[in-house]
Amino acid sequence: MSAQTISEDGNEHLRLLFQHTPGFMCVLRGRQHIFELANDAYYQLIGHRQILGSALADALPEVIEQGYLDKLDHVFATGEPFIGRALPIKLQCVLDGPLTQCYIDLIYQPIRASSGQISGIFVQGHDVTEAHNLAQDISYQAAHDSLTGLYNRREFDKKSHELDRFSGTHALLYMDLDHFKIINDRGGHDAGDALLRKVAAILKQHVRHTDLLARLGGDEFALILRDCSETDAIELAHTLRSKIRDIPFFWNERRYSVTLSVGLVGFGTLQFLPFSEALSLADIACFLAKEKGRDRVQVSHADDLEITERQRDMDWVNHIKDCIRDDRVVLYGQRFTAMLVQDHGSVECREVLARLLDTEGNLIYPGSFIPPAERFGIIDELDRHIIRKAFSNLQSLPVHQRAKTRYFINVSGVTLSTPGFSAYIARMLADYVDVQPCQVCFEVTETAAIWSLPHTAAVIQQLVDQGFSFALDDFGSGMSSFSYLQQLPVQYVKIDGEFIKGILTHSAGASIVEAVVKVARAMNILTVAESVEFPEFLPLLLEIGVDYGQGYALHRPEPL
Repeated sequence: MSAQTISEDGNEHLRLLFQHTPGFMCVLRGRQHIFELANDAYYQLIGHRQILGSALADALPEVIEQGYLDKLDHVFATGEPFIGRALPIKLQCVLDGPLTQCYIDLIYQPIRASSGQISGIFVQGHDVTEAHNLAQDISYQAAHDSLTGLYNRREFDKKSHELDRFSGTHALLYMDLDHFKIINDRGGHDAGDALLRKVAAILKQHVRHTDLLARLGGDEFALILRDCSETDAIELAHTLRSKIRDIPFFWNERRYSVTLSVGLVGFGTLQFLPFSEALSLADIACFLAKEKGRDRVQVSHADDLEITERQRDMDWVNHIKDCIRDDRVVLYGQRFTAMLVQDHGSVECREVLARLLDTEGNLIYPGSFIPPAERFGIIDELDRHIIRKAFSNLQSLPVHQRAKTRYFINVSGVTLSTPGFSAYIARMLADYVDVQPCQVCFEVTETAAIWSLPHTAAVIQQLVDQGFSFALDDFGSGMSSFSYLQQLPVQYVKIDGEFIKGILTHSAGASIVEAVVKVARAMNILTVAESVEFPEFLPLLLEIGVDYGQGYALHRPEPL
């Protein structure tokens, strides 16, 4: 084979490599950028237009206003290469078709003649439109709520914290839908999702492009109004509240209504309040708006007494969780005294009383932590922890002592009505096999029991059938106490301490207690007098016929 043949074969090989390389390439000649060569990928990018021998400005006129001709001129004039990544460019990718938005990686490399003069430009790159759009989609999904298209909590936190670096006064609205759970429960989650989309659409209609609107999760939304006075923010908050209340929402031929509770707080460098603190204050203000009747706007300031009290309550939530996790919930017991020993003295009854230990070893009493535990929805977790500890303590007692001991364990109405409570008690019996149901009596307050009377009665009956006992605590505090006794299968009533104290201070006190005892005895229910703080009570209670007394005059609580 001759040298000429080898050279021709080599040139053909190079031509094929150039023509079929995956990235687009072309060669532009002279100051007019005349197309001299172009490969298949370049032709595909520009819609297979006839370009060879034509100046770029004539062949691809759409790139002129986009600045690409200027870039070529600069490279030709200076000899400095140009490199760009994911550059936006609109091209006619289909012959005689509309312009298509593309993104390209691009290099302009000067070509020099043997004299050193620049004679042309070598263009190469890749069409990265698909990868760019995919990256944009991923970035969008990472920053937005998939249901409503609003910013999600992560992106909201990121963007809102950036405001701390700029001077100005902004307003934060923390918004929560009222009665949304009803729609989810009655119409299903599809109905709830449809309503959330409607709410998001309405919120978007009433905010400026400079504002920041997000769905924080569930039925909670947040809105930051940049450079907005408190007066204007309040006005907008009431507008949004009105618009949400007027939503005509139908699902399965049923109309549902929701309202909006809003917590509002101003923040920014001029108010010396960073975003993180503003979010907490707005959340608490929204909680207060719900407590005060819902469908209202609650404005918060850092020195508000109501806000400060709610902050303390919220701090209790973390403190309670820490105590549960670190086993700093300690149990005390207070004995009942049987007024008629011959009838009731064979079983020693003790009410289980919970205390928290702070990190310095100080005791914290229930009046401090039970209300916030109930208010912020962790009472069920606390109750179950106490029940487990009480079962464990019972199991650790000597057999002869455990056989004649009955622990009275307080249970909130929320815990009692939580699905799975009966199953949890069954697990306790399985874990602590030496504990018998007859050794446990659960106490529930009268007001908590009547909150959901049919369900409460059913749960109580289920556990009574297994051998557990129930006591109705604070009896007499309700408006129709006696009627509830007919519906609740309890074995004990604990007469509210205020009535017991009234035996000595009010003429009708003894009569009220005596009436409770007579009704209870007629129903075969034992009575316990609470708050027996002075020995003077004892002969009166014995005369009235109360079965048990409980109070400091009889026994002070001691660690179990």
